[in-house]
Amino acid sequence: MGHVFVRLAGHGLRLVPYWPYRFARAAGPSLVEVAVGSWEGERRAVIGPGSASVPDVVDVTEGTVTGDWRLEVGPFTLCWPDGFDVQSPHDPADRTPCYLIASDQAMIFPQGPTPLERLAARDALVAPGQRIVDRRLLGEDIDVVELAYEHDGAPWWQAHWVIPVGGQQALIFTGQAPVEESGLLRVAGDRMAVTLC
Repeated sequence: MGHVFVRLAGHGLRLVPYWPYRFARAAGPSLVEVAVGSWEGERRAVIGPGSASVPDVVDVTEGTVTGDWRLEVGPFTLCWPDGFDVQSPHDPADRTPCYLIASDQAMIFPQGPTPLERLAARDALVAPGQRIVDRRLLGEDIDVVELAYEHDGAPWWQAHWVIPVGGQQALIFTGQAPVEESGLLRVAGDRMAVTLC
């Protein structure tokens, strides 16, 4: 097991977990539970202001973010929305930086950056069996595409938040859930997109 490329920063700390990991909010706004799984079993630590590193679970250093927890994904930082755990992919071949999990079936995950020319066609983000149910602009330049489809005979919702970065590229957040959980994901995705920096 080794370090990962997703970090959590806030309350004057920076947390770098070992893989595979899960961040969950603990009792109190400044506390985070870090769980690391391995063939030996899961190891856990609750981290907050004044905490030290926990060997083979999480390295804790001083950080520059003094407010609420933010995710650092590669060169980007964004809010960590309430109601979501953050976890690494379980498969080492999965190149997704992390998954934000709200329930067994509801999640948001970042992709990219992707060249903007790949996203130029109106249906570039529409998979077979999906249909566009809404397309909206968030702020001045964040394109949001909402889709409907069926999964195992039930109605599902998916959205893509396309956030321009660096002129010719975009970072994409994709959220998907059963229709009844779409409201939570819509609010979280919007908030993540507008807080990206």
